[in-house]
Amino acid sequence: MEIFQVTTMILQHPLLTYFFSALLLTQLLTAPIAAAETTVKVSTTPIFPEIPQGQARKDFQVLVRVEAPARPEARIPIDVVAVLDVSGSMNNPAAAPTERTRTTSRLDLLKTAAKFMVAKLEDGDRLSIVAFSDRPVRELSSGLLYMTADGRRNAIRSLDQLEARGGTALVPAFEEAVKVLDGRQGDGGDRLGFIVLLTDGAEDASGSFTLSERRREVIRGALRKYPVHAFGLGTAHGPEVLLYLAQESRGTYSFVDGDNVGEVAGALAVCLGGLTTVAAVDTRVVLRADELNGVRVDRVDSGGHDSSVSCGGTSCEVSVGVLYAGEAKHFVVHLHVPAITATASASTEGGYYCDGLGVCDHYRHHRHHRHGQHLLAVGYSYRSHPSARAITVEAHGVFVQRSPAVLDLDGGRHAPVIPSPSPVVLQHIVRFELLEVVANSLVRGELISNDDRARAADVLQVKWEEFRACHQFWGGGLLDLMSGLEKEVDGMVGSLRAGVAAYVYAWVSSHQMQRATSIGSPDKAAVEFLTPAMRLLLEEARKLPRWQQAATTTAAPTNVQYAGCVGGGGFEMVDRRLELWSKMKRDVQLLVSVQEQAAADEEEQHLAAVFQEASLAAIDRAMHRDIYLAAVYASKQTRCHSVGCQQVKD
Repeated sequence: MEIFQVTTMILQHPLLTYFFSALLLTQLLTAPIAAAETTVKVSTTPIFPEIPQGQARKDFQVLVRVEAPARPEARIPIDVVAVLDVSGSMNNPAAAPTERTRTTSRLDLLKTAAKFMVAKLEDGDRLSIVAFSDRPVRELSSGLLYMTADGRRNAIRSLDQLEARGGTALVPAFEEAVKVLDGRQGDGGDRLGFIVLLTDGAEDASGSFTLSERRREVIRGALRKYPVHAFGLGTAHGPEVLLYLAQESRGTYSFVDGDNVGEVAGALAVCLGGLTTVAAVDTRVVLRADELNGVRVDRVDSGGHDSSVSCGGTSCEVSVGVLYAGEAKHFVVHLHVPAITATASASTEGGYYCDGLGVCDHYRHHRHHRHGQHLLAVGYSYRSHPSARAITVEAHGVFVQRSPAVLDLDGGRHAPVIPSPSPVVLQHIVRFELLEVVANSLVRGELISNDDRARAADVLQVKWEEFRACHQFWGGGLLDLMSGLEKEVDGMVGSLRAGVAAYVYAWVSSHQMQRATSIGSPDKAAVEFLTPAMRLLLEEARKLPRWQQAATTTAAPTNVQYAGCVGGGGFEMVDRRLELWSKMKRDVQLLVSVQEQAAADEEEQHLAAVFQEASLAAIDRAMHRDIYLAAVYASKQTRCHSVGCQQVKD
């Protein structure tokens, strides 16, 4: 804690910057870095640890957990295309104006959120801005810019030039974003591409986006290339197409309602916390059932992730894709497990391995578990970098004990006592079942429309009552979970009764992808899906409304010459500091990577890790502050130039 406080105080004093830089480099050269897990892990948990030998299980569930490392070996650079709505409705006030403040528009909040993104991307990342109204506005857009000091400054200037006018044509803007990512040259293959879409509008007069089947076919191929993370602002936007874009691309859909539209930066921060901490790509899990033991995979609950069962149920695969640092995803595999005789438990285990392409190879090896039946062989693969070779791992297989009948004192035989089901497996089964109820009843059934939302609320309420009654005797520690789910369902029902379907769509998106989304507000994001990086960025984003209010207050002093006009050196000073922060950050990361193999006692490793984390966090805060100041100076400089660098009154 002392290291953190000292580092923060130094960074808050610009005159001590160079001294801190030298001190930081010295400390990192002499202090080793704490070791951390850097590989993806897959583990399994069966619903029961044992099954009586003479009993079959037609639906035996196995929970598969895929966990990303909290601290990856290396950071993956990303290319982000920000597709920003600048239609006329973005001029609408974000909240009712007061006498003492200039009205803050939705466009003002969008610019603030986008500048927050500029601050949080790393130097090696790139950002492109695609502005759109009734067409892509190329004169207000930019190509991919490296987030160096120059790139950040240019991005901020592009954002400051955004003006709202015209209608809303979302699909052409999306296609323009795809062109930007498709046209990458050089090291584009070493980068992950993402599309971040923010809009408050709807394409047609009915208040919703519409896509013909032909248009869906045209864009479906593009959606498989790059995840789309869509954000709806307010309650007038059409959530149907935004959810479609997110689902087809394996992205997410978030929204902020009318009372929380000022928190759009927080909603974006949750998303950025994941995009900037990608730990693995092309992650997939392959499970092979023990066919010789009669085990068969019936289906997999995988939510929004692709899964398939092949080779007659002897093999299944789950495509997990991108994993964020510290993220864990869960899937439920449903098996058919036959009864066995006492002699069968001593047989060899075997089955067929399917490579996902329809080619099945027989395998066999001997069992070493007494009274244990082999159910599944578990393998998985992933890449630590888009251009890296795939890492393939064989994980521990899934076994259950097959308990023989128990002899009583009279010589009779009875079935052994079966332990209680695993609470964690039960909880995930319940979550997947509720997701299926909501998605099937409302979203896929297209019950949610402008005319049917009241009826949709009634349907959801009835479905929930049936669901709760069905699970009330399950036990297994479900009481707290069911109480929490009831609150979430109540929120969806209330939203539908108010005529707002976006709450349901955002909830479905979050639980399908097992990722945090803003559900009316970033504060309502599912806690179980928030990673440490998401939490940190969300805390930083919560500071932005105060800055925005300070920038829009009309009670500012008059007769002030803005920095950036002739004789004003504020912009140049901030620019130099930004370059220094970027250099320091690169130096810290480089030296940390060199020191990671050094060995020392546990206390020294802990202190070094705390020092490193505090230093980078403090640099981020200082850089974020200076980027905001640069944005203010750039805006004022533009206003000064518009009046010939005269003294300007607010």
